[in-house]
Amino acid sequence: MLTIVQAAVRVVRDTLAVAFSAPRSVDRYDHRTYYSMLMASLMALILHLSWIFIFYGLQCTPLSLINVASVLIWSLNIVILCRWGAVLTAVVIGSTEVVGHQFLAIYYLGWEYGFQYFLLVIVAFAFMMNFKSMLVPIAMFFVCLLSFLGFYYGAQYWLEPHVTFGNSGNVKEVFLIANVTSVFTILAIMSYVYSEAARTAEAKLDLERQNSEKLLLNILPVSIAQRLKEEYTIIADHFESATVLFSDIVGFTALSEKVTPTELVGRLNRIFSSFDDLVERHGLEKIKTIGDAYMVAGGFPELKDGHAQDVSKMALDMLDVISSCNRETDDPVSIRIGIHTGPAVAGVIGFKKFAYDVWGDTVNTASRMESSGLPGRIQISEQVAKLLGDDFVIEERGTIDVKGKGRMKTYWLVGHGPTPHELPPGINANGYQQ
Repeated sequence: MLTIVQAAVRVVRDTLAVAFSAPRSVDRYDHRTYYSMLMASLMALILHLSWIFIFYGLQCTPLSLINVASVLIWSLNIVILCRWGAVLTAVVIGSTEVVGHQFLAIYYLGWEYGFQYFLLVIVAFAFMMNFKSMLVPIAMFFVCLLSFLGFYYGAQYWLEPHVTFGNSGNVKEVFLIANVTSVFTILAIMSYVYSEAARTAEAKLDLERQNSEKLLLNILPVSIAQRLKEEYTIIADHFESATVLFSDIVGFTALSEKVTPTELVGRLNRIFSSFDDLVERHGLEKIKTIGDAYMVAGGFPELKDGHAQDVSKMALDMLDVISSCNRETDDPVSIRIGIHTGPAVAGVIGFKKFAYDVWGDTVNTASRMESSGLPGRIQISEQVAKLLGDDFVIEERGTIDVKGKGRMKTYWLVGHGPTPHELPPGINANGYQQ
């Protein structure tokens, strides 16, 4: 039964959304208020329309004509909503009609018929709607409360019923039960609709929160994002040992002169997306991209050993990515990679378009390892070579002049496996039969 009711409410709601689309003057944040008022006007229209025939059948012409006027008022309300989107105007007109209609009903029939209970619908409706100011629902509350009390004391002490029906007791009972049932039904429908709207809004809010969380975690490490959410401040953490990798695609400038910008960006996206997968696979932290340069680091923000090995594994995998991409094109490119390990400071600074970054001489040295290297090769500093030990194939390049650093002893990272002096007889440093 509940499923049937839910389905019916959704059908009515969707029908309203399609048949009575909100005018452009209605702000999208006020759509709920607009459709709520529209639904209330339609319900009131149907209810008053039924009363026309009921009172006409009871040969009570004044009340039948009053309901004809009410039908015209609620029809006008629907036109005001659909044509101009004037929600507040429709609320004032509708509330005035309800209060006035209940006064006339009590004036003609008396208190015992139960028409005064429809004022409860107005009060509930006022607080359920999404008014920008609380003054409107508070004003409607006091108007309805004072009207209810006024009707009660007026019916008790001043007003005498102007219309009576044959077998009046039975008619009063039927009207009272019908009116109370109508009020309960309308309140139940309104409560359910608003409960559904709240659940839908919460589900959308939760989805947006998840999307925002994913977007934030694509920009910042999990621990850093959590710290920023708890306390929005500058984050700068010192790490005694971190490994930084710089890479630069060689020949990319020349390639940009041969292909369209869309093709160029698409190819760069293919390469960098593959690099992003490698970052996740090796448990590293992507720092940033600048043009065709890609920067990665390991050892922070969570402290962990073996970051030099992890970064070195990724560097070798990056060469494989470039080789794979080159097999699919007639315009091959190459990559130059440099790695260095040392102390660094990492964190987030600024308040707009912030990003997680790393600073220090280690970063500068890693950048120099890349710029002074050769295409298709991975140049590492002596510090990295010592940390890698016998887990990788390393070739000594020798001492070279490094801009801003002077003379430095550097090495080539060739591949995985033992160092050359431990290779089996007949196998070269690349793992091939000599």
